[in-house]
Amino acid sequence: MKNMSVVNKIWEFVEDLIKSKCVRCGNSVSGGSKGSRCSGCRAKLNRARQTPGHPERAQNKAQQAIRREKHGNGTAKPKSKGRASSNKDLAAKIQRAEKKTGQKLSPDRKKNDEGYSSKNTRAVPEKLNQGRHSVDPKKLKEWKKRLKKSNITEEELAALIALKIEKNE
Repeated sequence: MKNMSVVNKIWEFVEDLIKSKCVRCGNSVSGGSKGSRCSGCRAKLNRARQTPGHPERAQNKAQQAIRREKHGNGTAKPKSKGRASSNKDLAAKIQRAEKKTGQKLSPDRKKNDEGYSSKNTRAVPEKLNQGRHSVDPKKLKEWKKRLKKSNITEEELAALIALKIEKNE
């Protein structure tokens, strides 16, 4: 009898070990392996990866850039100079820029023959940085101009509206 109760206790302990739990909150994970996350934590992480200015998104963008640089994808093959040694600087740069603008940005290399080092990259809107060897300078200039205009005070805005009304009359 005693052996049976000991065996049952050991079996319960083993079952508890086998049940997978979320690494962040400790909730049970359905059908997951040990070290996985629950659906709530996965959703939270997914939102963080989509939110401009969040460290998780910046880290993701930096890792993607370095992965392209290392493994050679089209123009982003391994570079001999200006390589990004770590994604820490690049991630910080992207995060700061996204917080400042409130938009989804991606790293763009100023000189395409060099790598994704922090000094060779700039953060530009994703729309301007898709499928081209370089960002269209005219569109980039317009975007920067719009960004500067958005930092006007209420008095300046009232003056601009008054001028617009006068022109239309």
